[in-house]
Amino acid sequence: MIPANRQRNYVQSAVYVAIAAALAAVLLERLLTYAEAAEKAAMEGTVAQLNSALYVRLAYNSLRGEYPAIEAMRSQSPFAVTRSHSANYLGEFDGIPEDNRGSGKWLYDRQRSELVYLPNLKRHLTMPAETPEADAIRFRVELVQASRFTYTGVAIRPAAPYRWEPFP
Repeated sequence: MIPANRQRNYVQSAVYVAIAAALAAVLLERLLTYAEAAEKAAMEGTVAQLNSALYVRLAYNSLRGEYPAIEAMRSQSPFAVTRSHSANYLGEFDGIPEDNRGSGKWLYDRQRSELVYLPNLKRHLTMPAETPEADAIRFRVELVQASRFTYTGVAIRPAAPYRWEPFP
């Protein structure tokens, strides 16, 4: 015969385990949200860095009068134009290779002349329904011209609108 207080200890232990499991689930969900927010911030930081480097390259080529090189910026990888190096840049491809989907990597799609980011965590990423690859964020290099040989800026802009809000 099991004493009455021993049965109560089993019930208490089960309650403690259930509380610990619930707290662990909430903690893990929060950590995943913070990891996704960190990935988004890293992607935006890379875009900002490339924007700055492209602007410097535009100014350099403008001062030298190398207008064909400026026009070529639209159809070249920003990593190649700026001679930037990144551990998560895969290189230039025709389309998106299937083996690299969802890896937190950058690549350049030569067919569409677009810089592509493949997010690793995308629980809070929403893309338009007409986007062919719902798991890829695409960017284009846009040159701003005032006249034929006067460039006032360059920017990397999203090719399609997207929303990525880990903290709604």
